[in-house]
Amino acid sequence: MITILFVLVVVAAVVAMGLKRRAKAQARRASLQGPGMSPEGAIAIRTFADMDDELRRRHCLCGARFSLAGEGTRDVGGRPLRVARLYCDECDESREVFFDTSTLLQ
Repeated sequence: MITILFVLVVVAAVVAMGLKRRAKAQARRASLQGPGMSPEGAIAIRTFADMDDELRRRHCLCGARFSLAGEGTRDVGGRPLRVARLYCDECDESREVFFDTSTLLQ
C-alpha cells in the first residue's frame, strides 16, 4: 500500500514539473511574438520619450526589469528602425525591441 502511494506521489510530481515547464515555454514563445519583437512588428514612436516609456514597462519572464544594454539604428526595407537591446541581470535573458522611427518628430 505504501509503495502505491509513493508511486502516485512521484507520478504527480513528474506531471506537475512537466506542466510547469510547458507553461514556461509557452510564455516565452508568446513574449517573443509581441509588439516590437521583430522588424515587421516595430512599434511606431513619435519621440524618443515614447521609446523610453515602452522600455520601462518591459519585464523579463522571471519578473525582473530589463536593463538597457545598448541601442542602435537599422534600415530595414527603407524603413528606419531603432533597436534597443535589453538584458536581464537576474536570469541572463536578452531581447531586442524594434521601434519604427519614420514618424519621429525632430
